[in-house]
Amino acid sequence: MRVAIVVTTIFEPRFLDGYVENLRRFGHDGTTEIIVIIDRKTPPTVAERCEHHRRAGARVLCPTLEEQESFVARFPSMKGRIPYDTDNRRNIGFLMALERGAEVLISIDDDNYVLDHVDFVAEHLVTGTTIDDPAAESSDGWLNICTLLHSSTQDEIFPRGFPYFARRHERTLRGANEGAARVAVNAGLWLSDPDVDAMTRLTQAPRIHAAEDASVRLGRGTWTPINTQNTSIVRDAIAAYYYVRMGFSLGGLRIDRYGDILSGYLVAKCVKTRGDAIRIGSPIADHRRTPHNLFKDLYHELAGMVLLDDLLPWLTETTIRGSSYAELYASLADALEAQSASMKGFVWDDGGRDFLVETAGHMRAWLEAVAEIG
Repeated sequence: MRVAIVVTTIFEPRFLDGYVENLRRFGHDGTTEIIVIIDRKTPPTVAERCEHHRRAGARVLCPTLEEQESFVARFPSMKGRIPYDTDNRRNIGFLMALERGAEVLISIDDDNYVLDHVDFVAEHLVTGTTIDDPAAESSDGWLNICTLLHSSTQDEIFPRGFPYFARRHERTLRGANEGAARVAVNAGLWLSDPDVDAMTRLTQAPRIHAAEDASVRLGRGTWTPINTQNTSIVRDAIAAYYYVRMGFSLGGLRIDRYGDILSGYLVAKCVKTRGDAIRIGSPIADHRRTPHNLFKDLYHELAGMVLLDDLLPWLTETTIRGSSYAELYASLADALEAQSASMKGFVWDDGGRDFLVETAGHMRAWLEAVAEIG
């Protein structure tokens, strides 16, 4: 399987050596490429370290800003849609991975460190294979993946993007026999600093010291957030994996830090409709979080929290149609735009409806770019 690991960064390249060594140690250096997408704030040491590994024989690609712009210019539909100084630049890496023939795309963050004893790529290569495990179905339709983590907190914690309306519910889980299905998305978990929202970090500051060994197949009627940290996706599903553009004004707030969460929910809708599977658990990465102002994070996340609580009941129940991921994603873009007019209230009356319409437009532009690659 040809694999591409895509990451964006504006920090020193401390994560990179571990991945290069892990690929070499477990024999994936010949089939796996690391694509590092820099931005205007990225220190020159990132490109220098990438070049060091490339000269040593590693498959590491670090396109300059000029090379990135030249690449994006080949896709007219994406003109002006991938702004600088945002994590939306990750979309460039996704398109590059697709064009360079990746059969599995692995998205990581620059503060997710590979564990020495974990065969990182091998554990992600469940993506694209067929599994017949029982699926975890929740009584309320929601699975808190943080229950797979051993946390320092006494109170339950939830992953970033888990709707607040579902945090108040007690739920039971059962195993459901849904038959064999291909894994289209695999979401790995994290040690140390879990991917929770700023509200949780401020009030609970959880630390993770271990994770369950067993992974979970998500039931077709059960949902959970999927981020771009330590997440893999099969090639044809990349058509439904546009990283949603942030920075939109909603109800006097400026939404950010939810681009990956929205993209995860949208691709999950397509995966479930198509009858493929989502798996959650391994591989485990060590999340050594880069410095953040938690109050600033909270400000940017508030609009996303409100938006998800209103949007997800509709998204989980709406019907989309298509046989391929491209057809399903196009149907979802149409449904999202049509639904925008029905959304009322806080954030929706002040920019929220326009945000959904704009997102639908970005989704269609993404599909055009993916179609050009084939």
